[in-house]
Amino acid sequence: MNLASTKPLNILVVEDDAIDCAGMQRLLAGSSLPLHDVVFVGDLNKAMAALADGAFDILLLDLNLPDSDGLDTLIALEADYPDVAKVVVTGADDEELGFRAVAAGAQDYLVKGRFNVDAITRVVHYSVERKKLEEALRHSRGKLNAMLESIRDPMVMIDKDLNVVWSNEATREIFGDDGIGGRCHQTCDGRGAAYRALSCIAMQTLGDGQPHSCDVALADEGGLLRFFHCTTSVALRDKEGNPTAVMEIAGDITDRRIAEKYSEFKRLEAADHKLKELQSHLIQSEKLASIGQLAAGVAHEMNTPIGFVACNFETLGKHVKKILALIDLYTELERAVEAADAAGGPALVAPIRQFRETMRIDAILKNLDVLFEDSREGLERVTEIIQNLRDFSRVDQSSDFARYNINEGLAATLVVARNAIKYNADVVTEFGEIPEIFCHPGQINQVFLNLVVNAAQAIESQERQERGRITIRTYPVDSYVVCEIEDDGPGIAPEDRRKVFDPFFTTKPAGKGTGMGLSISYDIIVNKHKGRISVESEIDRGTLFTVRLPLQPIKKRDEDSRNLLTGVTADE
Repeated sequence: MNLASTKPLNILVVEDDAIDCAGMQRLLAGSSLPLHDVVFVGDLNKAMAALADGAFDILLLDLNLPDSDGLDTLIALEADYPDVAKVVVTGADDEELGFRAVAAGAQDYLVKGRFNVDAITRVVHYSVERKKLEEALRHSRGKLNAMLESIRDPMVMIDKDLNVVWSNEATREIFGDDGIGGRCHQTCDGRGAAYRALSCIAMQTLGDGQPHSCDVALADEGGLLRFFHCTTSVALRDKEGNPTAVMEIAGDITDRRIAEKYSEFKRLEAADHKLKELQSHLIQSEKLASIGQLAAGVAHEMNTPIGFVACNFETLGKHVKKILALIDLYTELERAVEAADAAGGPALVAPIRQFRETMRIDAILKNLDVLFEDSREGLERVTEIIQNLRDFSRVDQSSDFARYNINEGLAATLVVARNAIKYNADVVTEFGEIPEIFCHPGQINQVFLNLVVNAAQAIESQERQERGRITIRTYPVDSYVVCEIEDDGPGIAPEDRRKVFDPFFTTKPAGKGTGMGLSISYDIIVNKHKGRISVESEIDRGTLFTVRLPLQPIKKRDEDSRNLLTGVTADE
């Protein structure tokens, strides 16, 4: 054994027996150990004092001392001086104590009467070197532990039974518990399904020895939801190379996830804005299509009263000319009577009377009142049509909600749709006593127009001899105003009924519809007015559309809902 490179040793011998001390001194002196100093003490207290005064490399320790006995001696010295190598010297009949001493921290043991110079040389040398290695290992372990503790992401070591056997400070800080001794999914109690995902990747790595990862959302100690990217890798293996423990690291990606969510929110917000613009264009297109579809009918409705007003005024013009001619004759009569004798009067009156009879002036005078009354009625009808068109098109006037009576809206809609209805169906209105609602009048009118025209077109599609019937009812129910529009047309097939509110779905022939009318109506009633629209239909018996509109304005209902959630109620 080459000990030339070993530094000189300071040895402390703790032995109360003088004979054993002499034997130990003789063996050490005869060894090849590089000795610097050998000190002998007889009890534990003196050993403590000697260690406090000087630096020793190794203790040769008898466990049975006057002031200490058994492993307590070793434990006391190990507690205060862990850096010093220790070799226990036991009696010949107590070798078991040597094994226990090594387990308690001693580097080796010697049995009295069973060792010689070579044995003590070997034991002392290897004990000192082993202690150095242990200290180096302890130092490395300390550095590694400090490094792991400095990592701000939670880390846990999980054994093959999924028990947490180690965790770092970040785990304790974030989740309020180190989790050691518990199952990995119990580290943060109550996280349920999310922690089952953690268990899965740990089990996967234990099973195949490969790294695995997953993203989970977990609540920290304060209940705040945080996002983590968890990865597992093998930490320990058995002698066959099978994984016996995995290390799991949970990287906090909360800020990144929030940024991603915010970016996604902004993207969706922009998409929503574009969709709303597109929807607005679609609504306008559908409205223009509806107005274009009804333009001929409206023109016909206006042309009839305008026609007889024009005819009446042409007749009135002719009559007025005749009356003016008669007035001219009366004027000449007036002048002649003033200039002639009274006896010539009958001769002057005769042509006037003849003109009056020939031109039927008396009949004209009687008919003037009728002509003017008919003309006034025609002008009133034109005015009514124009006003109803203005009421119907209130969608262009404002985007705000306003008080509105849907009975009035239905009446205006029926005027606009009259020409689409009158050739095929009769309209029966059963308007109830209903309160005004807060709504967008123009949009609601557009819904009614879509439903009424659809009903008329459904009846027309049957090409039947008898006229159809469209029944419109309104009535209040609880906090809603209800409008029912029912026809006795062909009905809607069950497979189509589920799709009537889908965009671009239509059962009409090409050119008869865009497929957007009912989809837009659904959006107006349900999304914009928080109401309801439903359809019931039976083949060959007809279709019933029911629209329910809330009485309260949407903003007020939202405020009431928030107040209810916060425990605040508005005064009635």
